[in-house]
Amino acid sequence: MNQSLRFHTVHGENIQLTRNMTIAKRVDSFCKGITFSDRNIAIREKIFIHLVTKAVQWTGFLRIGVTTVDPNTHRTNPNSLPRHACPDLTCRPGYWAKCVPENCFDTTTRITYFYVTEDGDLFLNTPTGEISLLTGIAVREPLWALFDVYGNTISIEIVEDPNRPASSVYDQLKQLYPQYAYDQQQRHFQEYQSIVQPSEFLPTHGPSITLFGNTNRSIAILENPQSTDGIVFLPEPLAVNSAYLFQILYVNNSTTRSTSTLQLGLTNVNTTRLQQSDLPRDIDQLINRSEYWILNDLIKVKPFERNDAYLFTLTSDGIVQISHNSSLLQDFIHIDKTLSLYPFLVLKQDVLAIRLIGKIKNIEKLRARQQELSSSNFSPVSLNRQLSNASTSETKSIRLPQDCVVCLDRLIDTVLIPCGHLCLCFQCATAMHDKGNKTCPICRTTSTLCNRIYLV
Repeated sequence: MNQSLRFHTVHGENIQLTRNMTIAKRVDSFCKGITFSDRNIAIREKIFIHLVTKAVQWTGFLRIGVTTVDPNTHRTNPNSLPRHACPDLTCRPGYWAKCVPENCFDTTTRITYFYVTEDGDLFLNTPTGEISLLTGIAVREPLWALFDVYGNTISIEIVEDPNRPASSVYDQLKQLYPQYAYDQQQRHFQEYQSIVQPSEFLPTHGPSITLFGNTNRSIAILENPQSTDGIVFLPEPLAVNSAYLFQILYVNNSTTRSTSTLQLGLTNVNTTRLQQSDLPRDIDQLINRSEYWILNDLIKVKPFERNDAYLFTLTSDGIVQISHNSSLLQDFIHIDKTLSLYPFLVLKQDVLAIRLIGKIKNIEKLRARQQELSSSNFSPVSLNRQLSNASTSETKSIRLPQDCVVCLDRLIDTVLIPCGHLCLCFQCATAMHDKGNKTCPICRTTSTLCNRIYLV
């Protein structure tokens, strides 16, 4: 579920906020009652409003709408908030609002709701059904809810969805994961835990993201994944031989997609200076900006799993490399090494929560260890994975890694000829050969044959 919505601290001079910023009351006159939501609202996110108090001596009623203008822009100049939302604000670019019918509230609960669609329409609920109240809203930009406690409306309250389940997956994550210690959560890259420096995401993020943690913003949750992706920024540029380590906390296994996608990107924009209003709702639009933005998918043959860990680093040649669950570093993308680039992550429909474990200043030790392992005939795919033992009839022991380096799922059972490396399952080996890719993943030798073996 989305983070609970409240009223913004920026509001008209006659507005008084109470009950943890969820009730907005106009304390004088019939106007100067403009207020906003304290965060961006998502597409199709229903905003539930409870009519707390109304009067009869005035004319006019509550106005609702949305804006693409960050309410904080009014903080430095309170006089920039006019007496009325309509037409004083709606005549300006980036504001949409309209008076709601007095009979739109349920006669028993005095609650109604509204939401914005991906087509830019705002729908309002009434006792007889939903009606279209506004059209032409710029949904590609971040949106804040807009309210004008006007006329016979004295006070309103933002409430939770009455039909909301008692406990959501996000509630469970918020209760469970911040309590876990680092060594309890992280089973991979264990030999580097002592040199990982805790880190946190930047406070600027996509409108569908919620950040939380015990003492910092180390956990990111994607809310409303059906309508938008979520972007989070890491705090410092990616320097040569430095690395970031993050972990997947929650995957939506109910999706019908056969593979999962998470995106890693870099930009030369100083992300510490970004505002939420700078971010488009469609994340793919970032690559069309004039600055340097590069974005690529982390695609796996099998879906992501909870507690999967990823490390990414930058080589002196300008290659971003990725390691999954302590596997050998693999080339991911090539970048312009002359630029100082800030990394970011994009959460998609099925990866709903990630945790930023921290940053490693120098991973030369990791590179040296992996080069040593890759030069051997029986190269393990994981630095800390239990190796399997198989005994021949002559009791000679052979030590092999368990999982294929391509699918990371099936057992290794194929030897590549002529190099003799065992690193693939038979299905992946034959699929690679059928597609013309006959390069050994370990030594890069061209293989002429792949033989399946059977260990006893």
